[in-house]
Amino acid sequence: MAGEKDLTQLTVGERAAIARINAPNSGILKKLMALGVLPGMRVCLVQKFPSYVIKVGNTQIAADETIAKSIIVIKE
Repeated sequence: MAGEKDLTQLTVGERAAIARINAPNSGILKKLMALGVLPGMRVCLVQKFPSYVIKVGNTQIAADETIAKSIIVIKE
C-alpha cells in the first residue's frame, strides 16, 4: 500500500505506526504478538546494527533482519 515500508527502511530515531505484520511463518507472528508488536502500535527504531532494536510502548525488542522486514509500518 502507499506509504508503507518495512522496519529496515526507517532511520534510527524515526517513529512509525505498525500497519501489518507480514511474517514468513506463524512462529514469528506469534512471538511478535506476544511481545506486543501489533498493528496500530507505534514503534521507534532505536538501532540498526548489529541487530534491529525497536521500542514499542515501554519495551525494547531486538530483532534480526528477517523479522524486521516482516514488520510493515507507516511513517508518522
